[in-house]
Formats: sequence, C-alpha cells, structure tokens
Amino acid sequence: MPTLNTDSPAVSPGISAASWFCVRSQPRREALAARCLPTLDNVEVFYPVVNYSRRTRYGERKGRVALFPSYLFACFPIEMSKQVTYTLGVVRLLRRGPDLATIPEAVMQELFTLAPDGTIRLDDPEFRIGEKIKIIGGAFRGWEGKVLRLAPAKKRISVLLEFLGQERSVDVPLTEIDMLESSPRARLASTVQ
Repeated sequence: MPTLNTDSPAVSPGISAASWFCVRSQPRREALAARCLPTLDNVEVFYPVVNYSRRTRYGERKGRVALFPSYLFACFPIEMSKQVTYTLGVVRLLRRGPDLATIPEAVMQELFTLAPDGTIRLDDPEFRIGEKIKIIGGAFRGWEGKVLRLAPAKKRISVLLEFLGQERSVDVPLTEIDMLESSPRARLASTVQ
C-alpha cells in the first residue's frame, strides 16, 4: 500500500510535505502519464486499473481499463506542480477554485484498500436467477433473455427467451452467455455495492 514516508531521502529538506493530487491526463494516455511522472523527483503515482475478461463468440478476451478514465493520482510537494503539469501525458491538475484540489488521506487509503497493487481483478460474472443476459454464440446469438435455472455441473443455464410471441425455456452453454452490461466499470460497480 503506497504511503509517503517524510523521513525518507525522497523528500529533501526545505521542501514541504507532499500531498495527494488528482491529475487529468490526455484521453487514453493515463498509462503514459503514470510511467512519466515517477521520473520526477519526489513524485509518487497511483494509477488504478481494472483487469477483466469478457466472453465473445471467439472465446474469452482479456482487457484492461483505467478505473477513472483520464485521471490518476500523484503525491508530490506543491512546489512541483508546474513540473507535474508539464509532464508527458498530463493535461492539468484538478483545482478547487484558485487552489489545487488535494485528495484527503482517508480517500486515498480507501483506494489503496480497494486496489493494493493498483489493479482490481474482475472474475467471470456469476449469473443469478432472474438476471438479464445476452447470448453471444450459437443459434440464438444476439438474443437477450432471463436466467431461469443454473446447472453448473453441466456448464449450462436455462434461459427464458421470447420467441414468436411466446416465452420459451432454452438451455444454453455458459460459454455462449455474457452479462447484458459487459462494461468492466459497470460490472465493478455492481460487485462493490
């Protein structure tokens, strides 16, 4: 868990204690900013990402997205704000009025607890009875339905589909089903609640 140790040689005498700030990056260049900022002296970076897997008709695909698109967090003495702002990949530092907005230590500790190594891993979705799903493979590809029964031993799910004006139960392999909302950030929000 990242913390700032003011007794370490990373904070030189004469420079005020560091605080956490929110850094706005260029669109889809958070990782570039996260790589470049630590090259500055006395700058620590926290860039939380979500690793996820999703099912497609071609099989499982792995992906990685920023938890907060176009934002990351940096800890540095306020005197270094200009250097941080002009770092590759950085657009600006967030402000609250005329002053830079500092992130409270309690908020940062909560983020460190959520993603100790900066990475949040999303496991395969667990389907629940009554949950809406979409079918991504097989004869019913593109259809949406509701989960009726789970059969994990058979690796199948019974899905209720509307077909020709009537509702029918169809057994579908787990590999051909995905959550209706497959956005990793939306999946993370539903697991955290």
